[in-house]
Amino acid sequence: MSEAILSATNLWLRRGERELFNGYSLQLHAADVLWLRAPNGRGKTTLLRILAGLVTPETGRLSWRGQGFASRMDESRQAIGFLDERLGLSRDLSVADNLRYIADTCATQTAVAIDALELAPLLARRVGQLSTGQKKRVGMARLLLENAVVWLLDEPANGLDDTNRARLSALIEAHRAQGGVCVFASHDELPLARPPRIETLEGACAA
Repeated sequence: MSEAILSATNLWLRRGERELFNGYSLQLHAADVLWLRAPNGRGKTTLLRILAGLVTPETGRLSWRGQGFASRMDESRQAIGFLDERLGLSRDLSVADNLRYIADTCATQTAVAIDALELAPLLARRVGQLSTGQKKRVGMARLLLENAVVWLLDEPANGLDDTNRARLSALIEAHRAQGGVCVFASHDELPLARPPRIETLEGACAA
């Protein structure tokens, strides 16, 4: 098997008196799609935030292409895209301005992202005026523009109708076909053409 793009080894993390992880390890390789399917409180969101470098465990090691995160910080941070309920968007800016502000990217790439998420009718509207599902679509466009190798998605289908759930699944499949990695936490299955790996976080500590 090829070298892991992103891996976590022997994670240990405690929240107050409760352990979330104790000796938990995970490896992610090119074209992996991993579904975190576990009960509330098991640590799905926390694991995503650890993998994104936003939460530091008490012990354990994150590696990017076989080397420690600290030694590859610039490369790994640029190559990991994290999308949660906050979406990384400004409520007061229009959709167009948010996409323009997110990345200094070429007009063609922006147009592709707008078309992929059918955002053209929303470009002039402020993000704060959008529905939950519409915001999710703008958040996914942000992720596309970041050109990240690894996508970390926390409940990405919340607020999406069936059409947009299918659109999200198609984007994940296209990302996988290009060798990208996707880890998503969700209580509900996504309609992916190829089934994802399922991680129930049995190595984590029950709530």
